[in-house]
Amino acid sequence: MSVIPVTVFCSLGLVFVFVALFWREHRRHHFASPERDSLLPLAEETPRLVQPAARPPAAVPAAPASGSPSL
Repeated sequence: MSVIPVTVFCSLGLVFVFVALFWREHRRHHFASPERDSLLPLAEETPRLVQPAARPPAAVPAAPASGSPSL
């Protein structure tokens, strides 16, 4: 009869390990899915560079009005 407590102890240990690993994996790959992961080997190794958008010219500070003292 000592086999039953050992079996229950091992079963509960395996359940705890499974739940802990499942929770860790679920938190780590929040936006991953099996479909996306299966397509990763087909992805390009070097992503294409995107050209930066043209920036508007920097605003030139307004000149002080004539007749006002400048410091």
